[in-house]
Amino acid sequence: MHSQFVSLLLPLFCLLSSLVAAKTKSSSFIHDDIVEYKDFKKLLRTKNNILALYVSSTKAAAAELKIFREAGESIRGTGTMLLVDCGLDQEHKKLCKKLKITPDPYTLKHYKDGDYHKDYDRQMSVASMVTFMRDPSGDLPWEEDPAGKDVVHFSDAGTFTKHLRKDIRPMLVMFHVPWCGFCKKMKPDYGMAATELKTKGGYVIAAMNVERQENAPIRKLFNITGFPTLIYFENGKLRFTYEGENTKDALVEFMLNPNAKPAPKAKKPEWSADTNSEIVHLTTQGFEAAVKDEKSVLVMFYAPWCGHCKRMKPEYEKAALQMKQQNIPGILAALDATKEQAIGEKYKVKSYPTVKYFSHGVHKFDVNVREASKIVEFMKDPKEPPPPPPPEKNWEEEENAQEVIHFLNDETFSSTLKRKKHALVMFYAPWCGHCKHTKPEFTAAAISLQDDPRVAFVAVDCTKHSALCAKYNVRGYPTILYFSYLKTKVEYNGGRTSKDFISYMNNPPNSNDRSEL
Repeated sequence: MHSQFVSLLLPLFCLLSSLVAAKTKSSSFIHDDIVEYKDFKKLLRTKNNILALYVSSTKAAAAELKIFREAGESIRGTGTMLLVDCGLDQEHKKLCKKLKITPDPYTLKHYKDGDYHKDYDRQMSVASMVTFMRDPSGDLPWEEDPAGKDVVHFSDAGTFTKHLRKDIRPMLVMFHVPWCGFCKKMKPDYGMAATELKTKGGYVIAAMNVERQENAPIRKLFNITGFPTLIYFENGKLRFTYEGENTKDALVEFMLNPNAKPAPKAKKPEWSADTNSEIVHLTTQGFEAAVKDEKSVLVMFYAPWCGHCKRMKPEYEKAALQMKQQNIPGILAALDATKEQAIGEKYKVKSYPTVKYFSHGVHKFDVNVREASKIVEFMKDPKEPPPPPPPEKNWEEEENAQEVIHFLNDETFSSTLKRKKHALVMFYAPWCGHCKHTKPEFTAAAISLQDDPRVAFVAVDCTKHSALCAKYNVRGYPTILYFSYLKTKVEYNGGRTSKDFISYMNNPPNSNDRSEL
């Protein structure tokens, strides 16, 4: 009786085990089925942000694989995770050999826009991996930089508010964003201040990246509009904003005595006050006379606060010195257009820096040169640059684009797709290279199937209709989705030629009747 009972339960147990295994596999966001090199190349063509983990065996790299899988769950929709077990069988070994990869016990490589980008160079943790996949081309996160090891980094609003409730020590928090040049310049001093204050005890030097979406509430709460913003806290409560110098000594001195009035920041001398400069600084009064007698004059119209101007200034100075050393004829001049507004208005200066070329007092043309080598090269043989190419047409303005439906809003999108049995929708951005390559193929497929009223090829510009794209969880471009009466939604992962699109629509998901189309 017992053996009969066991024999009855055994098939049920196997069925349950297979269901659990299937569920586990389907809940994973890791591609682990790539064996052929052509399938690998296809994945690179269809996905533009891929992190690939190559292992000598899953057992040898078990710890790394666990982190990789957890990160895969978190970055769903942001990127693609690929696992290749190079020791699994001969086919996998062949693929790894073809890719010239010998994991020991693992190798992590990133692929971007169809090509190899770089080896993964961050910490082997879920948080680091997720941060990397959100911005693979970005700088090393501050919290992973050894120079910032003594800075307390708050990852989100929750950990920040929790710290305020539990830690009453004096704390200075630097709210920053990755692209801020002033933040980058200040980080080394801030890190050194944190290290020095750590030895004294009783102080916290912290930082928070408020560009992250999860930190938006903090940015709003403290009305942070400029970067870096440094705020001082005591007993878990905001006291005031730090207004002192951004040097290590000034930061340490402030934390040791925060109630002392900070010394005023030293005012930087104006560029025109530099007596060692080879640049000729112009004013409204002497502008016309200065350029009239010269055959070749390049004038940089700038604003003191302009970041691009600040970056160009040393290059401009370097170019002027090289011209002097090489006896290259001509003058490099500069004019503060915020002070000399009349001249700026006369020559229609609307952005900074604007670089204009003059000959004997006559404005000839504008020049887009900002590097010393390019400036010197231009002044050796001043020639008008070729006109910029005409702006690209919007997709809906291109030839035959009327066969692709372009939507204006969510309402027309829904009402139209509800009437279409088979609709292929391409969510795109005009600047996206992959989108530009796909557009003519998508249009050609639409033309080929234009006579069937049940079929629609649809395009949505996500730079114009961000809410609609967010509704369908579009994270990369192009994202192509198949709809049937707006009820069925399937992600399209096929090729991107017109033949691929036509073949797919001739045998769409959940349709075994090819004659329907």
